[in-house]
Amino acid sequence: MIDLHTHTSYSDGTWDLKKLLEEAEKANIEVLSITDHDTIESYKELEKINAKDIFKGKILPGVEFSTVYDGVMFHLLAYDFDYKMLNSFIIENYENKKPNLKKEFNCMIESCKKNNIKIGKIEYKENKGWPIDIIFPEIKKYEENKKYFKKEEWNNIDVFYNSCVTNKKFPVFVDFSIHYPKANIVANAVKNAGGKLFVAHIFKYRLENCFSFLDELKQNDIIDGVEVYHSSFSEEQIKILEKYCKDNNLFMSGGSDCHGTKKADRKIGVGYGNLNVDKKILKGWINQNY
Repeated sequence: MIDLHTHTSYSDGTWDLKKLLEEAEKANIEVLSITDHDTIESYKELEKINAKDIFKGKILPGVEFSTVYDGVMFHLLAYDFDYKMLNSFIIENYENKKPNLKKEFNCMIESCKKNNIKIGKIEYKENKGWPIDIIFPEIKKYEENKKYFKKEEWNNIDVFYNSCVTNKKFPVFVDFSIHYPKANIVANAVKNAGGKLFVAHIFKYRLENCFSFLDELKQNDIIDGVEVYHSSFSEEQIKILEKYCKDNNLFMSGGSDCHGTKKADRKIGVGYGNLNVDKKILKGWINQNY
């Protein structure tokens, strides 16, 4: 069993690196990738410790990049790269360029005005949380706004937010290239560092047609594969993605997307209990022999 999608406290997980390695060992993971968001700090720490004393399996370099393609914000999982070669790219494009939340808020307000969404006079204040935490309840104050949104968007802030950043026709859309580098730039950096790129959890995005989106990424030489196995996917979705990858000569990856105790029911290796990613999917795209 392998797990190529995990997070530590260096991004939005709750476990530190040592704890993640301990849990991976308990779960008998053979190959582990730590894919923190937009950072490789875990790999810098690994240089300072003897990881084999904690985790007996192999560790595959990984990171989950926030990026944008044609106005759609999504995540790219990068693997098997020389992380030292990516260090300056990450510092320049992520560490030294933190998301401008006030700008994001103003973009959402502009979209609301352009699309006749009724809102009162509101302003962004950092102590009130993320921009969505301010805008979503404001929009819901006015019943006449309801007609512009699908039921699940109206009732669920997470679904609403996903639509904001992935659906260009959404009334509160915001182009996240204000925050993150475009996908072709990420792809060039990763491939120059010897790595490969996979679209993370494709079904989580609010895309009208996720397969045409994947087609475009492939045609533009941005991706090498797709995350086929994920805790949130049904067996039917997995089968669909397996077939898509086979038909399109794309590699497959998979993982639990474990965040420690933050999402405690999503366990390392097994996800919600039935995930079991076979290491045979590594064949053909890993530089080393795993």
